[in-house]
Amino acid sequence: MDSRRQRKILFLNMGLAAILVSLILFVMEVNGAASVPSLGETGNGFDLFSKVYQRVLTSYYRETDPWDLSKEAVRGILKTLDPYSDFFDPRDFKQLQDETRGEFGGLGIEIQVPPGKEHPQVMAHPMADTPAEKAVLRAGDVIIEIDGESTKGWDITEVVGKLRGKPGSQVSIKIRRGSSEEPIDKVIVRAIIPLHNVLFAGEIEEGIGYIKLARFNQGASEEMDAAIKELQEAKVRGIILDLRNNPGGLLISAQRVSNKFLGRGTIIVRTRGRDQSSEELLKADGVAKVPELPLVVLVNEGSASASEIVAGAIQDHDRGVIIGETSFGKGSVQTVFEDMPEGTGLKLTTALYYTPSGRSIHKERKLEDLMLSSTGEEAIEDEASAKAQEDSLKNRPKFLTDNKRVVYGGGGINPDLVVKEQPVGNFVAQLFAQSMFYEFAVKYADRNENLSRDFRVDEALLNEFKTFVDSNKNFEYRIPGKASLDKFREAVKREEYDAGILALADSLEQVVDRQRDNDFWRHQDAIKRILKREIASAKFGSAERTIASKEWDVQLQKGIEVLNNPQTYGSILSPNGVRTGLKR
Repeated sequence: MDSRRQRKILFLNMGLAAILVSLILFVMEVNGAASVPSLGETGNGFDLFSKVYQRVLTSYYRETDPWDLSKEAVRGILKTLDPYSDFFDPRDFKQLQDETRGEFGGLGIEIQVPPGKEHPQVMAHPMADTPAEKAVLRAGDVIIEIDGESTKGWDITEVVGKLRGKPGSQVSIKIRRGSSEEPIDKVIVRAIIPLHNVLFAGEIEEGIGYIKLARFNQGASEEMDAAIKELQEAKVRGIILDLRNNPGGLLISAQRVSNKFLGRGTIIVRTRGRDQSSEELLKADGVAKVPELPLVVLVNEGSASASEIVAGAIQDHDRGVIIGETSFGKGSVQTVFEDMPEGTGLKLTTALYYTPSGRSIHKERKLEDLMLSSTGEEAIEDEASAKAQEDSLKNRPKFLTDNKRVVYGGGGINPDLVVKEQPVGNFVAQLFAQSMFYEFAVKYADRNENLSRDFRVDEALLNEFKTFVDSNKNFEYRIPGKASLDKFREAVKREEYDAGILALADSLEQVVDRQRDNDFWRHQDAIKRILKREIASAKFGSAERTIASKEWDVQLQKGIEVLNNPQTYGSILSPNGVRTGLKR
């Protein structure tokens, strides 16, 4: 082995040692030496790690890259902890920092690699006054090349990494638009793109203000100030804060957003690390912007982390009514370490947080559980699962709000009013998951240049969508239990059972498959609702989604109803408004 490679391996070993030692020192600094494993225990662990690492580098049958081996080893350590601790390559770490800061050098488009597609696509109309808008990019444009490289097979991280860059620098892209076979070349100059927290702010109904808060990055507090000022100028009599599908963000931003509604000195959240006797209190440190205006907070299974801190503080202090479905249950705090080698980053769970009443809403999960829970916006309602969730409240720890109302710990924020989203069937869920609504919406919006915001999804449009789905070769109608049926067939063949059994299985699948047309018409109301929303979003931008779905958004409608009825609002927050977890 040459001396240069030996020096590189030595450097990498020292880097790994530095990572482990820095973690040990951090724990010692935060939690005290009493809660840290002994140096003997630590030494034994590192000795094992170091010897295996060196043995693989020197004795494995083929040469391995020390840096790649080191990164995989670190990831292996973190996988034994929890799904939220992670190690980032320089590119991924840069994206994390961009999202935390709330701005980056880029184009101003929302992109996605749809299921079953080879290339990334532009998902909605570009953000206003951005390079993408000036370059006349459109929703549905397929990005087939970036700087001369084919994007075929790239994941979303690779695409974002290539499109983002230093403001003022150029990126060349090649797009395919609609059915045109001739690709379009565009050279675009990157600019600073703000990653907005507030996606919509305004009157959702006369006298009722609405704020859609999508994330908690560094600009969340300032954007909330602007949104609240707009609603105050409109003289609204109540506010709906929509935290649905908000995955969270910075702890300090959760504190500051809560402070908009809770006065100075009010406890927002408590955090505790390994040493349970050491607790940090985060309090509202400023004057509340709207200390008394009636407030409704909307949450669902996609509301996590910082969203749950805000909802928990509002609920525990009886400052507003929580409506929707039980939140995700991420009651942990991650610290980001930026002093890792080679521009990499480490995100480590360092504490759990507790709402003002003292409850932990954390739900333990494994990484595979987290991946399975990442479903689409539209979900199939499972009545048995919903009933089991309600029954589970009986076994969860009870806590009291300021008004002595009962609230529950141990698995998310349970709303004051449980309102389930309107369920959709398996067929509609598959249309959504396989991007049928999105693909049709962008093509329809592109064809209808004079489409107005008050357009209706009539029978003609519905039939046009059905024709699109029926003729789309990429859409596969997967009947419920299809995977189990395929395994059954394999078992029949393996055991050489009578061929007639296979024929019966094929016949069963064909019968169910013929229900496709029936399923379409049976769920036409849900299909119309989603078409309205997706076309409006593709044509007029993502903010239009709220307006387009207002009438059938049962959780939003319940929020409006509660704010329009002061007696109902007051009774829910009164000492007798005891939580039951049941629909009201």
